[in-house]
Amino acid sequence: MNNTLNVMGGLIVGSFFFLITINYMAENIEDFESRPLPTPKQLSIASSHNPIIKVVANSRKEWTLVDFSTKKTYRVKNIEKEKDTINNRPWDIGFQRTKIITNGGTTNPQGRVSLKNLGPVDFDSITTIPIDGYTKDAKSYGKIINKGIVDWYLYRTRTHNIESQKNVYIVQMAEGGYLKMKILNYYCTRKESDCKSIMCSRQDAACYSIEHTFSDNKKKFPIYIAKANSSLSHAKEIIN
Repeated sequence: MNNTLNVMGGLIVGSFFFLITINYMAENIEDFESRPLPTPKQLSIASSHNPIIKVVANSRKEWTLVDFSTKKTYRVKNIEKEKDTINNRPWDIGFQRTKIITNGGTTNPQGRVSLKNLGPVDFDSITTIPIDGYTKDAKSYGKIINKGIVDWYLYRTRTHNIESQKNVYIVQMAEGGYLKMKILNYYCTRKESDCKSIMCSRQDAACYSIEHTFSDNKKKFPIYIAKANSSLSHAKEIIN
């Protein structure tokens, strides 16, 4: 009987410390990214017949707040203290390394932004805008997150790389309208497929390639059709 209790006690304690470790790694994943490797000579980026933007969010000290409708960005160091920028600028989504926030909920109680995670579905198949099920920012374990997008990536323990889960998100935007988006890649000069088998530099990380479309109404998204003689890679804009 005592042996059984000892085993059960050990399992409970071990599970407790395992959960603490996993939670810590999730909140500090940039500290576990790989060591620097030589920078590749050629720029490799994701491609799509839909518009793509690249958001550079490699600072560990600042957030990059993106207004997707105008492509303007704003920088803040502390999202809980710099309320003038947070509350009075028309940004939609904020990025810092692997962390993502939205302009609503705990981050900005007056903000309109919320999002819905549709999972890893075909981007073009989503034409109808969902009515409900949207999530705003909230505090969890002392950190501000949006539960709809906090798990957007997979962390590869063998290579210490970040891989997008390719989820499609519908975002209610700050100034009205809707954004449909998918994170295609997390690396600046490497394709995501390269980072499945080798370690990609942490200096090369936190350059989001984001496929996206907009809708001004509450019902449908437009459909982009690739031309037969055109490159798959649609308009790319780099946002710093």
